[in-house]
Amino acid sequence: MKIKYTHLIIGVMLLTTLTGSCKKDKQGEGEFLTEQATETLTPEQRVIAAASARTLGLAYLEENQLEEAEKEFLRLIDLAANEALGYTNLGIVYIRMGKYAQAEEQLEKAILLDPDDADIRLNLSTAYALLGKEEESKQELETSLKIDSTHVQSLYILAETYGRSGEANSLQEWEKNLNKIVQILPGNIVSRLHLIEALIRNHKSKEALKHLEEIERVSPEFPMDAKEHYQKAINELQLENHEEALKVSIIFHNILKLTNFYQVNIQELRGSKDGTIGIPMITFSQPSPAFMGSGGSILETIKFTDVTELADLGVVANLIGPEQASNNYPHLAVDDFDRDGDSDIYLGNPESSGGDYKHYLFSNEFGRFQDIAQDIGLQHSGIEYSSSFIDYDNDGFLDLYIVKQGQNILYKNVSEGTFEDVTKQAGLSGTAKHRQPLFFDFDHEGDLDLFIISEGTNAIYRNNADGTFTNLSPASVLKGMQVISRDAVFGDFDDDGDVDLFVVNEDASNALYTNMRNGIFRDVTEVSGLVSHGGSTAAASGDYNNDGYLDLFITGSDGGHYLMRNKGDGTFEADPNSTELNDILQNMTGFDAEFFDFDNDGFLDLLVSGQSTDAEGRGLKLFHNDRQGGFEDVSGILPEGINGVRQLALADYNQDGDLDIYLTGIHGGFRLLRNDGGNANHHLKVQLVGIRSGSGKNNHFGIGSKVEVRAAYEYQMRTVTGPNTYFGLGSNDGADVIRILWTNGVPQNIFSPGSDQDLIEQQLLKGSCPFLYTWNGEEYVFVKDMMWRSALGMPMGIMGDKATYSFADASEEYLKIPGEMLQAENGLLKIQVTSELWETIYMDELFLMSVDHPESSDIYLDERFTAPPFPDYRIYSVPAPIPPLSATDSHGNDLTTLILDK
Repeated sequence: MKIKYTHLIIGVMLLTTLTGSCKKDKQGEGEFLTEQATETLTPEQRVIAAASARTLGLAYLEENQLEEAEKEFLRLIDLAANEALGYTNLGIVYIRMGKYAQAEEQLEKAILLDPDDADIRLNLSTAYALLGKEEESKQELETSLKIDSTHVQSLYILAETYGRSGEANSLQEWEKNLNKIVQILPGNIVSRLHLIEALIRNHKSKEALKHLEEIERVSPEFPMDAKEHYQKAINELQLENHEEALKVSIIFHNILKLTNFYQVNIQELRGSKDGTIGIPMITFSQPSPAFMGSGGSILETIKFTDVTELADLGVVANLIGPEQASNNYPHLAVDDFDRDGDSDIYLGNPESSGGDYKHYLFSNEFGRFQDIAQDIGLQHSGIEYSSSFIDYDNDGFLDLYIVKQGQNILYKNVSEGTFEDVTKQAGLSGTAKHRQPLFFDFDHEGDLDLFIISEGTNAIYRNNADGTFTNLSPASVLKGMQVISRDAVFGDFDDDGDVDLFVVNEDASNALYTNMRNGIFRDVTEVSGLVSHGGSTAAASGDYNNDGYLDLFITGSDGGHYLMRNKGDGTFEADPNSTELNDILQNMTGFDAEFFDFDNDGFLDLLVSGQSTDAEGRGLKLFHNDRQGGFEDVSGILPEGINGVRQLALADYNQDGDLDIYLTGIHGGFRLLRNDGGNANHHLKVQLVGIRSGSGKNNHFGIGSKVEVRAAYEYQMRTVTGPNTYFGLGSNDGADVIRILWTNGVPQNIFSPGSDQDLIEQQLLKGSCPFLYTWNGEEYVFVKDMMWRSALGMPMGIMGDKATYSFADASEEYLKIPGEMLQAENGLLKIQVTSELWETIYMDELFLMSVDHPESSDIYLDERFTAPPFPDYRIYSVPAPIPPLSATDSHGNDLTTLILDK
């Protein structure tokens, strides 16, 4: 019998821990900027090119695309040879490539250029350690601490070095360095847990007991299995039983390692929570050079035009005079509920002074609106206070939540044109003095939870991810006191990777709550710089100075308007440049405010609505960001006669590339103001699509994610608060990088996007299974991912909607390797199994078998992902395979040719 084909079968006996999908990560190619010869560039062009190279290099480094990062940092060095940052980051690239000697060379060059940078010293210490130069590594850490005695990353690595020694003197140094970290970062439980171990080993039980009790005070609630060991450790320390106290305290420590709170704390000490090595020298939001802020303005060409009648929105009653005034107020929500790409409107409006109230649902059809409320299932009646379009069930359709007198209503969008009342089924049928809803993922579990602003205690409902909510109000600090709350905004104000909450109160101080993870918040108002004395009515959040941190504008009555600048650590100070802004607003009682970039120049402007105390005063004020820290009153480009405004919303209603203004009157009525001219500058609109299952769990529209855009030296940051996020690019034809930090903490980069376009960016599900590579005689080639069957703890929602988990059974797995993919070199067959993503891999045995078979047949193995019992080893010989007639994927793409070519 003629033998033609040889296949090899690799057998794997394994137990593996996997927590995500076994889907290979697909990286975009990206486009490099045109690399003009550096000697022909003008000084300004060199600055811009260097900024782009740095931005792309950092983004590629974050994506672990090391060859691309190397190319960009080499270009950066060519453009800016006297700057240490290029050498530093190139050194980090080489560390991650395993080229430690080259890393040492680059980092030593960086030190010569900037000898007083503690971060560079730390990176060089890492390179020395990897080269086995322990003494040099230690010396660099000590030098780093001479430069900056509070450099916690150096302190932590030095403490780890002493902790591994076990010698008496080293134990004392271990304790000493950990004590310094605890003094610098008293809320960091990782350093305190290590300090407790050091103290116990040094027989200092009273001090260890003090720190152990402090951990309970600064941490969220312990996991159930940690509580027992915590109490045991307390008891043993009280008895000064050091040996047993050490044992149970280490167990307690190990349990806490699995919590989100611990992971955030370890990132604070290491600079990374995912094990990546090296701390890049420059943060993503490095300030721009002065000349970049001196470009021309298009302000003189912009005006806002009242197009209410033109858009067929004049049907809404407008109660103007005092004799017509009602005690009820209009409200609106603006978003694309029917998924046709434009912005629709839900509007509640008092129709008469007698209390009649009407609701509208206006569908946008090419810039003209039609009320379809009665046609699609909105059958309620009564006085309303507020509303919100949200996707509470993560199906990609915007639902509608209405706060009203009596019982609030949740309408589920069951298709692109029908709503169904599901309030009772969702567990939201209670009644209270609710006034305004705010949906955000406060526990970072991938679905939108509900915070309701109230007159009295506020309400908080956790989304159970099954269409229902649980009322957490009684036990949550977010309920506040018995005060009148008027507004709330969310965002990561302390830049620690989770979403915090700022609540505006009318008759008490405003409140800032920091997220401690696991659904726990802490009131940090007293230390935040945001203590107030009542009178506030609304707030807006945004990074108006483009430094990468969320700032606040707070409006109110009696001159209570405050522009609060984030100092970079979650605390705030009044912006000293805001005096003129405050003076202009002195005679206005504010009801609403929004940051938005109306002229697309890349800096957030400010819109404030309310009622002027002057008889002829404006009720709508627009302030233009001058890019130097100040705001200029440009209200003259707004239409005349807007004397009182209750609520604002922003969207690009006619899809022309600039943001338009939607507003309601004080006691009723609605107006639409079209932005004419803002699109003279370039723009981007970004829509996120999150993956809801497995390790990539995020809410559908990525609400709460952080999006950053870098175009040369221009930097912007937004918190995602709705399906669409807008950026102005000024005169830039495109951006270098868009960086997305999803709510689950995973970053994602888009390289070299163009301008004036809508980007729909789907979350990339990072691959998780180990990868199998073989040497084919010329290079290593990817064969397949492997170890599906023992993906311990993997949520099966990746494959479907059921909340079940993968199997814990150890398995044997047999994989076919085509003979041409595994060729000998110097008598050796080379196979690599790589764990390059999220998981910890355990393999007990690998073995290789060679299988010959006739050329008239092919062989197959059962490699399906099935439940136990797993299939036995069996070779299936297929002499006459039957090809499919057709094959399509979930998006309708024809895959028939691709499959037949296999």
